[in-house]
Amino acid sequence: MFKLQNFLKRYVWDPETTPYFTAISKLSRSQADSELFFFAIMGSVLFGVGTFTSITGQAPYGVSKIAAIYCFTIVSAVVLVGTVKNIYAAYYAASAPLVVLGAVFLYGFPAKMELVDELVLLVIVICLARYMWRVITICRVYTILPTREPENQTRRRLF
Repeated sequence: MFKLQNFLKRYVWDPETTPYFTAISKLSRSQADSELFFFAIMGSVLFGVGTFTSITGQAPYGVSKIAAIYCFTIVSAVVLVGTVKNIYAAYYAASAPLVVLGAVFLYGFPAKMELVDELVLLVIVICLARYMWRVITICRVYTILPTREPENQTRRRLF
């Protein structure tokens, strides 16, 4: 039988695979690997879509080769963060929310967006900018994180 509580604990609120509210000083390498892996997947999908919409002209600003190239380089940086935990790639990936905020304040929101949509977008981008500081810090201290065994050895892993 499907139990929502077990599903949420396992895939959304598990301290081993989703340690988003665990202090960085208490993380293990496996927890950091899980968090950065999920970050790499989400970031590469988000900016991969940004790359294709910029190339095809489906973005609100139309066709932009510069935006497509920038989104592609962000995808590359995010993949480097997820695989080799490169601090310089994390710094570069952290520029993405700031660039989005700059573009919003420079060019404004699309004309079709409602006020609520604009506020939700701003909150998401600001939260992402704050989260990038955590990603940078994890990459910075990754080599000194302890390697300890997970508490629940019998649990299956998602990946």
